[in-house]
Amino acid sequence: MATAYSNTTPNADIDLRNRCTRWLNGHRPLRSMRESLLALAEAPEADLALDVYGQGEALQTLEADVAALLGKPAARFLHKGVAAQLAALRVHAGEGDGPVALHPQSHIAIDEANAVERLMRLRSLPMGSTDVPSGVADLAALAERPVVVTVELPLRRGGYRLPTWDELVGISRWCRERGVPLHLDGARLWEASAHYERPLAEIAALADSVYVSFYKGLGGLAGCVLAGSAEFIAQITPWQTRLAGNLYTAYPMVLSALQGLRRQLPHMPAYRARAQALAAVLAAEPGWRVAPELPQVNAFQLHLPVAPEALREGLQAVARQQGFWLGARAVASHLIDGGAMVEVVIGDAAAGWTDAEALTAWRQAVAG
Repeated sequence: MATAYSNTTPNADIDLRNRCTRWLNGHRPLRSMRESLLALAEAPEADLALDVYGQGEALQTLEADVAALLGKPAARFLHKGVAAQLAALRVHAGEGDGPVALHPQSHIAIDEANAVERLMRLRSLPMGSTDVPSGVADLAALAERPVVVTVELPLRRGGYRLPTWDELVGISRWCRERGVPLHLDGARLWEASAHYERPLAEIAALADSVYVSFYKGLGGLAGCVLAGSAEFIAQITPWQTRLAGNLYTAYPMVLSALQGLRRQLPHMPAYRARAQALAAVLAAEPGWRVAPELPQVNAFQLHLPVAPEALREGLQAVARQQGFWLGARAVASHLIDGGAMVEVVIGDAAAGWTDAEALTAWRQAVAG
């Protein structure tokens, strides 16, 4: 079913995107299942045996590699971030009902159909305000003591914003002084490391548990890893089964994750720099706004003085006429009255165009 802001089917959008020769967001798309399978076959691990119910050389290599990157004793591959984080919060909360402190714009609060409450029976405790990452002051202002604190790095719905390093250290200290577990929603932690200019392990050391995704910045098919102490990961095991996460085999996701770590992770600083350069060009246009004004990671919000549906039609026209896929999603802007907001995420697809070419394409989309 098409979303509320769409006037075409998702399949039509995919077909139009695949007929383009340049793409704005993320990495160059694999345009067929055959192309995807052939790409997986190039992985050096492709000759290994398939994993079976979580056991396999390639899968254990992935878990060990990510545990080492994050500086954690143990890690567990799961098929879906929602399942990983629900399991993490349930384990941290023990047998109680919470509360779980989380930002009101976090993925857990907005994008999971209230699973933390409806499925895990945990109470949510809002922490922070719109478009501002959580800080120590937000913890101090909580009406009750949480059983676990979550911090999303970066806060995607808040414009991919990050707390300052000192603020993040302060959150960690607040939690440890009170014996409250800290969980990092690091769906885009790979990207956040470039902003902090610190190793992933130094960031992860501030938290008791960390979730990282493979299909966003790393361009994997799906899947994630949950990392923490050996005891914590052992407690995740039954929840992985309860949340339908113990797949018979996960090898396509595992191979693509290993490829993403090798191919995309080293380029995160360059993607961030490219996003900042493009954002400056777009923000110079009269009436256009970028949030945050200086992107902290490789992604940012672009707010435009045109209605969402009109912008979507303009985006489709650019794709058809110029072969440049700027995206298909446009929602109402909260910064420009009557305007639209789109997200811009820089990956290896950015190598196919210049900032000037992107600006020209966006002008055409806005003009309709």
